[in-house]
Amino acid sequence: MRAIPAASVLVLREPFEVLMIRRHARSSFVPNAWVFPGGATDDDDYGIARDGGDASVAGVMRVTAVRELFEEAGLWLGAPLLDALQKRKDLLESRAPFRDLLSEAPVDFSRLVWTSRWITPRALPKRFDTYFFLARAPEAGIATIENDEAVDLVWISPSAALARHSANEFEMVFPTVKNLEALVGFESIDGLIESRRGAEIDAIEPLIVGEGEGKRIVLP
Repeated sequence: MRAIPAASVLVLREPFEVLMIRRHARSSFVPNAWVFPGGATDDDDYGIARDGGDASVAGVMRVTAVRELFEEAGLWLGAPLLDALQKRKDLLESRAPFRDLLSEAPVDFSRLVWTSRWITPRALPKRFDTYFFLARAPEAGIATIENDEAVDLVWISPSAALARHSANEFEMVFPTVKNLEALVGFESIDGLIESRRGAEIDAIEPLIVGEGEGKRIVLP
């Protein structure tokens, strides 16, 4: 099955915490897992990226990332958006085009720094080709759960999330774990973001080896 284009955002705030959301138990993809806000690309994202002057794949994924972050966590990465709660609801219910929100409160897409790209293993029935971005949390706005696909959220340090995962208290999938591991050791959000700006990003497509209870994911 072809991997669906998607984008996800590692939103960071002081004192070096990342926003994570827990997917619904009935979700068709990684149910119950803690993930970063994100989702699949919409057809309109391509036109918005092209009109904004960056029709590259990464440019389209930045548009997807901003839209999905607003839909899933209510955080707007652009200029102040009036009546954001209602506009988020209208966007989720397809009553307000995302393009209109960008016209009202423009977003500087360059604030999203591409940090990794992970492709779901070929052996799985549902696959995504996901671009992960780093972004500092907006000063205004409070992260909240609105979408039926997610049931909880938390701001957490990368090391705490990894420790809880090791203790089987915080379910995460392989790419999420690896993205968190890449954050450990940084003390400054700005330092982290600048270290990744302009970095050469290779697509990573893990492999599933073994059978039955012996199955495990390995890096190629």
